[in-house]
Amino acid sequence: MKRFVSLVLVLAMALTFAACNTSGNGDVTTDGADTSDAVTTAASVTTTPATEAPEPEDEPYAYLFAYFTGNDPQQERICFAVSTDGYNFEPLNGGKPVIKQKLGTGCVRDPYIFKGHDGAYYIIGTDMKSSLGWSSNRDLISWRSEDLINWTDETIIEVDGAFRNTKNTTRAWAPQAMWNEERGEYMIYFALCSGSTSGKTQMYYAYSPDLKTLSDAPELLFAPTNGHDAIDSDIIYNDGLYYMFFKDETSGGIHLMTSKQMDSGWDYDTSVQVSPKGLAVEGSSTYPLIDGSGWLLIADAYMNGYFVMSRSADLENFRQVSPAKFSFNNFTPRHGSIIHITEEEYNALLDAFPMK
Repeated sequence: MKRFVSLVLVLAMALTFAACNTSGNGDVTTDGADTSDAVTTAASVTTTPATEAPEPEDEPYAYLFAYFTGNDPQQERICFAVSTDGYNFEPLNGGKPVIKQKLGTGCVRDPYIFKGHDGAYYIIGTDMKSSLGWSSNRDLISWRSEDLINWTDETIIEVDGAFRNTKNTTRAWAPQAMWNEERGEYMIYFALCSGSTSGKTQMYYAYSPDLKTLSDAPELLFAPTNGHDAIDSDIIYNDGLYYMFFKDETSGGIHLMTSKQMDSGWDYDTSVQVSPKGLAVEGSSTYPLIDGSGWLLIADAYMNGYFVMSRSADLENFRQVSPAKFSFNNFTPRHGSIIHITEEEYNALLDAFPMK
């Protein structure tokens, strides 16, 4: 009988100890809360606070800006700059180009950098030497990189004459790309002027499986209903809606419109101007702040030789940022684009392309 009672007592104590160490049923939890003062009733066991988990390696840390600098052939090259706050940028590689183009015209404008569906980085741009004239552009150009430092697969994406409606192409400007999950391809969109556009330069799109070739003939993405030109589109996807920022040649400023689809539903008549009125700007790039506090939009005031910056909390209402609060130190960029990079990528870029 005594042995039976002893066994019952031991069993009761064991059950009490187990219950007190179950999250939500006792004084000790395992959900990461600070329980350093909690003590079980079965024994004097004190827990310690959980240590903070390390940040993931792919956590955004800084911003990378890809751009070109001017209209001289030596300035129509891809350059990089970095920032840790999204407002103040410093050029890498002493301001010198980071890619030496070999194909096409040997000159590139309007570089768009982005992370592809396969996890690699891509740059797509305008293959153009402006000294040959503003209607001398025939094709697009692209590169691929695994590390943002070594750029390979330089490819001319043929536009002029590749399809019936691209014969006699004189402008294939400022391409950008985004992945279409339903289609399983990249949508490349760019401003096109060809023998089929009646002398207008308007926004077209085409699909590509690899950012090297076009799967089908470009189709009209949208055109101003007043018959004027539209160029330099930048599409952002956020919370179920696509936001397009573009240069409206009617006002000479950056306009915004939205759609539920990336390749259709764009209604020019609903667009609103988001850049300062009366100031000629183009080549806008919109990017989210890493801390989640909003979005920044930069644009090239190409007639004046400087950039403007605006901030928005909702991608619809923009307010100008004072020039005193942002800077492009020691360089004058032209039309480019900005992405987030990790701390590891940031440090690797600094090692490969020192600032000075």
